[in-house]
Amino acid sequence: MLTTEQKLLCALSHLGTFVGIPIIAPLIVLLVSNDPFVKTQAKEALGFQIMLAIGAAISAILTIILIGILGFVVIVIVGVIFPIIAMVKVVDGVDYSYPISGNFIRRNF
Repeated sequence: MLTTEQKLLCALSHLGTFVGIPIIAPLIVLLVSNDPFVKTQAKEALGFQIMLAIGAAISAILTIILIGILGFVVIVIVGVIFPIIAMVKVVDGVDYSYPISGNFIRRNF
């Protein structure tokens, strides 16, 4: 059973994009917390948000040939839906892993 503090820290790290500090929020949670569950969720959120930033940069470059516009649309949809799902799952006490970047983050970090 997760405590309220654990749920709050996990939700903050996943919803950092909506607060306006997408990469900084999970990084702060990762550095502040001593709980392994919270650290795992912060790593997941940090990896996912870095992946979104890289995707946005690639889409910005590809906008020159108009392919990047579709990339931006996909990144915005994924960047809104997956963190909300992650926050709901974590508040329910489930160890959530993002389907796109989760396995890579858990194996390597």
